[in-house]
Amino acid sequence: MESLLASALEAARIAAPVIKAAFTNRSLQGILDLKSNSSDLVTATDKAVEQLLFAHLRQLHPTHSFIGEETYDNAQLTDNYTWVIDPVDGTTNFVHGFPYTCVSVALVFEKRAVVGVVLNPILNETFYAAKGLGAWMIDADGVTHALPLHGLKPWAGFARSLISTEYGYERDKRLDSKLKSLTSVLKAPARGVRSLGSAALEACYTARGTFDLYWEAGVHMWDVAAAAVIVEEAGGVIANFDPAVPEGSNEEFLDLAQRKFIVVRPMEGGKTEAWAVVKELRSHLEMLEYERD
Repeated sequence: MESLLASALEAARIAAPVIKAAFTNRSLQGILDLKSNSSDLVTATDKAVEQLLFAHLRQLHPTHSFIGEETYDNAQLTDNYTWVIDPVDGTTNFVHGFPYTCVSVALVFEKRAVVGVVLNPILNETFYAAKGLGAWMIDADGVTHALPLHGLKPWAGFARSLISTEYGYERDKRLDSKLKSLTSVLKAPARGVRSLGSAALEACYTARGTFDLYWEAGVHMWDVAAAAVIVEEAGGVIANFDPAVPEGSNEEFLDLAQRKFIVVRPMEGGKTEAWAVVKELRSHLEMLEYERD
C-alpha cells in the first residue's frame, strides 16, 4: 500500500505546477467550455492535467483501470484496481482566481477507496492517506501533521458546529430541495455554514477538524474518492444520503457511485458518535434523485 500511495503523491506533485501556473496566468487556462450549463465549467488545463496524470500512472501501473472526470464514458467501477482522478476540483474557483482548487488522485480497489491524495497547489496544502496507514496533511511550511489537527472533540450539536455544503450546478427543482435542507440545518440552529466550491477540499477540511460536517448531493466519484479514504483514516465517517447496506450485512458501506455524500469529522466518541451525527443530519435532508456514476 505504501508504494501505491507513493505513486499517487508523485502524480499529484507532477500536476501541481501545471495547475498553479495556469491559476496565476489565466491565459494558460485555454478555452473555457461549458458542460451542462454556465455553472458547469471545464478548461484546457483540466484536460491537460488529466492526460498528464493518466500517462504517468499508466507507466507505473499498466494493468490498472482508469476513470477521470474529463474523459468519463459511463465506465463502472469494478473490483480491479482503478485510479479515479479529478484533475482540477473546483474549476469555477480556478477560473475566477479563488484559491480553493486542487488535484484529487484516488485508487479504488473492490469499489472502495484505498489510497487518496488531495493537493491544493495554490495554498500549498497536501492531504493524503492509505488504508491502514493513517491520514496526514503537509502544510504550507512543509510540516507533516497527523489528522485531525487539534485532537478529538465530542459532538456539541449543530448550534456549536461549523458546517459546509454546496449548491451544485443544477438550477432546477433539485436546487429548491437543497435550499430546503440548508434552511432546516440553519434553523436547527447551526452556528455557521460555508461553501468553498471544492468537494475534495471540503471533505479534507472535515477530516482535519475545521468543519464539523459536510454534505453535498450531485457530486461524482472523482470528487470524493480520494477524500473518502482520508476521512476514514483520520477517524471520521463518510456516508451516503441513502444508506447502502450489502445483502447479508447490518453495516453500511460507502457507495461511491451514489453521488450523495455526508462527511462527519473525527469524534471523541469514535465512529459510533460520528454515525449518530450522520443519522441526525439525514433527518434534515431532502431526498434527491441523481443518475448514478
